[in-house]
Amino acid sequence: MFKKLLLVVIVMVLTIKTSAPGKIILFGEHAVVYDKLGIATTVDKTVNVTITENKDNVKIISKNLLLKETLSKEKLFEFFDGFEKIKNNFDIIKEFGKNKLSPIIFIVSKFMKKFGFYPLTITIDSDIPKNLGSSSAVFSATALALSSFTENYLSKQEIADFAYDGDKIAHGGLPSGIDSTVVTYGGYVKYKKQSGFEKLNVNFTIPMIIIDSGEPSLTGVTVPYINKLKNERQIIVNEILEKLDCISHNGLEAINSQNLERIGNLMTDYYNELRRLNISTKNLDNIIDIALKNNALGAKPTGGWGGGCCIVLTKNQKQASNLIKIYKDNNFNAFQAKIGVKGVNIGRK
Repeated sequence: MFKKLLLVVIVMVLTIKTSAPGKIILFGEHAVVYDKLGIATTVDKTVNVTITENKDNVKIISKNLLLKETLSKEKLFEFFDGFEKIKNNFDIIKEFGKNKLSPIIFIVSKFMKKFGFYPLTITIDSDIPKNLGSSSAVFSATALALSSFTENYLSKQEIADFAYDGDKIAHGGLPSGIDSTVVTYGGYVKYKKQSGFEKLNVNFTIPMIIIDSGEPSLTGVTVPYINKLKNERQIIVNEILEKLDCISHNGLEAINSQNLERIGNLMTDYYNELRRLNISTKNLDNIIDIALKNNALGAKPTGGWGGGCCIVLTKNQKQASNLIKIYKDNNFNAFQAKIGVKGVNIGRK
């Protein structure tokens, strides 16, 4: 009996499980890359990361992507040194991002460059739809798992910094930092790239539904595209970015005053303004059109656009349920998720 108990204790010590939530951006996507205001919150779709002991290598397994990779100490550190040489070259970073495991490999390599090599197996399992912070959640949960497994404990800000490093690759070299911040800290945050973030005290219900366009998210494409457009058509793009920033500030005021109707109108305004940069799609536009035709308070895509998900603000739970049915009748996956949940955490959700 004692031997069995000892075995259970050993297994528990050598296995670490962490989780991190997804996120939605209420206001500010793309503009936040250029130091404009962003407002985001977490959703209760989660990624789970498990780390177990390995004999001599690092193995990374993504159940969702059906990918796995095994790296020796030498290969891991070679990857890190190679990326450090090109980390400011956006075109090469985009090539790195084509290997979907590259951001995680970089996080692991950077962590072990700092704290030493640990043979281990990382298993990733996520139920977060694309464009709801799935990448940042993976990176944040991985950083916390590495921290706990090796007992080289990181602060929340250090975990967010590791997640930001992963987003550099996943987002084509130009992440804003809002995703990695909100999935790590949880709740609602307002964020600016230069001045950082503040948590918001939101203590009222925001009846939001999420609709998946069925199209893959293209954050790694749309972010560099807007950056290129900004360089080529600076006056027009800067004018749009300033209008988006104004909408976000008005959105913050509406949230602070708990004015749902105003929040909804501003969400739709944000959609109409950002749409001028040609990063919407037929499916995203159709989702917004359905929402507005059925008297939702407001709607907009969330995240990188070019596909992914939209958020729709409803008047109440009854309208939310009716709209979910309407979207499903139109062949869209629509669902409600609890928002404002806690951030990255030890344990499985």
